[in-house]
Amino acid sequence: MRPIRLTLATLVLTTGAGFAQGTSTASASTPADAEAPAAPMIVRSWDACPQGRMCLWRLPNGHGSRGSFARLARDLSELGGGLNDHAMSYWNRTGSTWCMYSEAHFRGEHRKYPHEPLAGAKGNTGRFGYQVSSLRPAILGHCL
Repeated sequence: MRPIRLTLATLVLTTGAGFAQGTSTASASTPADAEAPAAPMIVRSWDACPQGRMCLWRLPNGHGSRGSFARLARDLSELGGGLNDHAMSYWNRTGSTWCMYSEAHFRGEHRKYPHEPLAGAKGNTGRFGYQVSSLRPAILGHCL
């Protein structure tokens, strides 16, 4: 029989962000509990951003690897997934305005990104995406 290919993408870390990506392969002749080697996979869709999260993608228009954030990310370079200095699109599905910073630990130049259902809650970061290194919800509506 031909092998059946199952693909799963789950994005969760204890900080509320994540990049767990994998592929598993099973065939009719392989026992159901046998483990298959994992291979990288990339989520490519706006629809992959869960409600209540701030999502970033490595490429414009919701393509490429994705990070999903519930709280904050002090340093994107520590999380993997290739988003540090490459956060080219976003979707803010939280109830708060979020701030993205050009340096780790919420320093440097910043931009504010409104939440749904406000205009601008989803889109591309433009040239600033090549600088984004940290992000968090705004504090009392301000990026401090």
